[in-house]
Amino acid sequence: MNKSEQNHYFDTNALFKYYHDEKGSLKIRRLVSKASPPIIVSSLTLFSGFGVVMEHYRKGKLKKKPVNDLYQRLDKDIGENKETNRPFQLIPMPDGAFQLAKNILFQYAKSFRVESTDALHLAIVKKLQTSLSVIMVTSDHSMQKICERISIPFYDSEIE
Repeated sequence: MNKSEQNHYFDTNALFKYYHDEKGSLKIRRLVSKASPPIIVSSLTLFSGFGVVMEHYRKGKLKKKPVNDLYQRLDKDIGENKETNRPFQLIPMPDGAFQLAKNILFQYAKSFRVESTDALHLAIVKKLQTSLSVIMVTSDHSMQKICERISIPFYDSEIE
């Protein structure tokens, strides 16, 4: 990855749309299929993605077999085996991301519905911007408003 290439970073819901049909899923799949370099996801995205899958299971929106299949696909598509061609590139949490997320949360959570994991996604992208050209992929309107304020370009797959 380098600064001249256009990179996309998926938040948790963008990643989930790739695996589960819902509004915006088709656009997400097209983006992934055309992406070069691979879509960036953080360890936070992967971890939270597993949580979203289990939440859908608990609510009865997913059965046991699809949950197991999703878990295996996530692991295969994002796992740490660098030898395999994957649609996603897993990155570790950048240094200083938690401090920056705390600052983002303190500054913007008073005005916008932003959770701690949202602030971490924003901080990760902000940290990545020091060395890469990155677009945040999110359909969360509060995160989009913060992206505008902290100069992070974003893409919303739910917009027609």
